[in-house]
Amino acid sequence: MKRLIKLSMIIFLLVVTFGFSFGQDKVIFTVEDEPVYLDEFLYIYEKTNRDKADFSRASVEEYLDLYKKFKLKVHKARQMQLDTIQSLQAELAGYRKQLANAYLSDREVLESLTQEAYERMLKDISFSHILIKVATNASKEEEEKAYQKALKVLERLRGGEDFSKVALEVSDDPTVRKNDGRVGYVTAMLPDGFYDLETAIYTLPPRTFSRPIRSKLGFHIVMTDGERDARGEMEVSQILIRNKPNLDSKNKIDSLYNLLEAGGNFAELARKYSDDKNTASQGGYLGFFGINKYESIFENTAFRLKEDGEFSRPVRSSIGWHIIKRISHKPIPPYQEIRRTLEAKVKADSRYEVAEKSMLEKIKDENKFKELDWNRNLLLKEIGNDYLNYKWTAPESYTNQELFYIGDQPVKADKFLAYLTKNAASRLRINRSMTPEQALNHLYEEFVEDSLKEYQESQLEIKYPEFKALMREYSEGILLFEATKMKVWDKASEDSTGLREYFMQHRNNYLWPERALVETITINSTDDAVINKILKQIPKKSGIKLIKKFNKDAEVIKSQTILRDKEELDPALTWTKNSMTAVEKNEEKGTTTLKRVAEIVTPQPKNLEEARGYVIADYQDFLEKKWVEDLMKEFTVKVNEDVVNSIIKS
Repeated sequence: MKRLIKLSMIIFLLVVTFGFSFGQDKVIFTVEDEPVYLDEFLYIYEKTNRDKADFSRASVEEYLDLYKKFKLKVHKARQMQLDTIQSLQAELAGYRKQLANAYLSDREVLESLTQEAYERMLKDISFSHILIKVATNASKEEEEKAYQKALKVLERLRGGEDFSKVALEVSDDPTVRKNDGRVGYVTAMLPDGFYDLETAIYTLPPRTFSRPIRSKLGFHIVMTDGERDARGEMEVSQILIRNKPNLDSKNKIDSLYNLLEAGGNFAELARKYSDDKNTASQGGYLGFFGINKYESIFENTAFRLKEDGEFSRPVRSSIGWHIIKRISHKPIPPYQEIRRTLEAKVKADSRYEVAEKSMLEKIKDENKFKELDWNRNLLLKEIGNDYLNYKWTAPESYTNQELFYIGDQPVKADKFLAYLTKNAASRLRINRSMTPEQALNHLYEEFVEDSLKEYQESQLEIKYPEFKALMREYSEGILLFEATKMKVWDKASEDSTGLREYFMQHRNNYLWPERALVETITINSTDDAVINKILKQIPKKSGIKLIKKFNKDAEVIKSQTILRDKEELDPALTWTKNSMTAVEKNEEKGTTTLKRVAEIVTPQPKNLEEARGYVIADYQDFLEKKWVEDLMKEFTVKVNEDVVNSIIKS
């Protein structure tokens, strides 16, 4: 994790951007005749600087200088043969695996799920349901019991029984007493854990009943009963007159409506008369809202307003009377406008995992997957029935049957056996109630999925030039990390002699700030005469002198001092010598305490141990600058000024 964090600080590119191509055309500079292409530099410059990428001469040349140093270090790392170290190669392979998984998901799954979510967002669907509750962590027996109950409900509905009657009788939805099971209009995306339910209500023919649909609440029997174009969001203001005893709310709202009809100012009337204290001061401004946020009478009235500035006749909700003014309407935006936002929502939703199987089917279709009629019984005979045991190893002699083809490449039994040998955990997870034949089929299906993903991963560099470019960035980042670790970080931490020499040369850079020596004085008395006698001496004497004066026969005074920075100073004290707090008496303990600023201490040098963290950081910067200077002398860097000038805009 630490390596990954540092790698992210070093590497210039860690984010995939769709549509990026790595054209090898113009060379912007070379390091020992190794070219760095303009497209590479432009992409990284824009990605790193974002909205500050103004292509001014100062900006381009500053970043070009940074990138030259980056490439110098990578060149040195390769000369040091760090790219041949097995542990680093394994690390790069691990990064590639992680990136490939995410990249495949982005390409193969994310786009289709995002498109699906958007298409569903264009429609609001009205549905009713009956819920048979069961916990997500329920036992198999509890799950099966709830499922069978849901099936019986479905039989009753298909037998002609009234939906609302059955819902009232059996539904575990706590709102069923109010709505007879009718949920009303909803829009995609439904909350996490309800993807299957969402799919059902968006695909079910009207007035038909679904089979039991599992969600995180339990099993749902669903019936759709309406569809409309999505309402989007409405921006409104309102005037609210609440229902109150001894108040003719209807008469008051009607009089306000008449004033509006006569040309009255909506915002002024809302500020003066509206009972919605949260919005009245803003002229009744309620903001944007979508469906199912407010009562249906309020929502329906607002969405019936056709023009910006139009206001409704008074309508009554459960809390009172409303006049609603339309400010603007926001329909569902075009797909490209909200694509990124939708992608983020899809990634955070469990539907992302559900859809992986569809990705595998797509890989099959795209890569000419063909399963062969191979002899399972023969393979099972050759590997033996004990292949589910932990210590099992593949036999030396077996028939190397062809199992299937991916992309015109045959996959044979030897690969399947290697998979079984490597994945002992998968073999041990097999349900022991399965027969050896059933277990083999189960493991074979896992192997097919694994092979499909592996094949698709192997094609990424060919299929997506940006993936190839990104892997180069990871590779260079790992090399740079290791070289910098050896040349800078480790040396700064382990070179105690060099660190001390650097500290001594720059000692004045490591000073304590001006601090206050704060003294806490405890008087073992609450007698005002004793306290006043001591208080008179406090400005004149230090804690030690006070103790000598008053502690001759008994311990009258205790003194404790501590250095404090300005931000640590007690608020009752000022940054001046002899500033004191008021005395605090503790009658129960018989003591009186106060604090005073005994002295303002001027900035003092820190020793190496006190400043070690700062010194190491500065020494690292020093070593890195020295390293770059040495690299500039060791290697030749040539900049193509014509190419640089061609991209400068100002």
